[in-house]
Amino acid sequence: MSEKILPELPENLKDFLDIPYGGLFGNSAQAQIVEEIIADPTMHYRPKYLEEMTGRKPKTVRDALQKLVQLGLIENVSKDTYHPVYRVVVESKKFIALSLLAYALLDDRDKTRCMDTAILDYYHKNLEKQDKPLACATASPEMWGITTDREPYKNGFVVAEGV
Repeated sequence: MSEKILPELPENLKDFLDIPYGGLFGNSAQAQIVEEIIADPTMHYRPKYLEEMTGRKPKTVRDALQKLVQLGLIENVSKDTYHPVYRVVVESKKFIALSLLAYALLDDRDKTRCMDTAILDYYHKNLEKQDKPLACATASPEMWGITTDREPYKNGFVVAEGV
């Protein structure tokens, strides 16, 4: 089995490798939690798990989670107020944008096209139906009075300039 040899990471980028979003948002607890939940949006998150993953104190994690709920990125799906369970609101435009940003960072670092693929997928799933015209029409240049000498005139006035 052959191993894929990855390109060597430049020295100036190695400092940002373990920082959420390549250091773009700093290394706060909130940035660490956002990176974690964007990486696996299907999982349900408990504060204890995020404390272990980020190495942050319980109050810091609770405050960050509360802020993310206010921003609409996550929601508490537990009925038990003492044991909250959070899930990512994957329908949120913020989630989509942060996912694309994560792909963009990978693309810049590894020279891949993950973001392009994700944008195309998003377009096909969410925008293509809205963006398609209801009808298409075609016409020959002669129909519009455009002659072989490229004069867009018919009966003395312009009918289809730029066609």
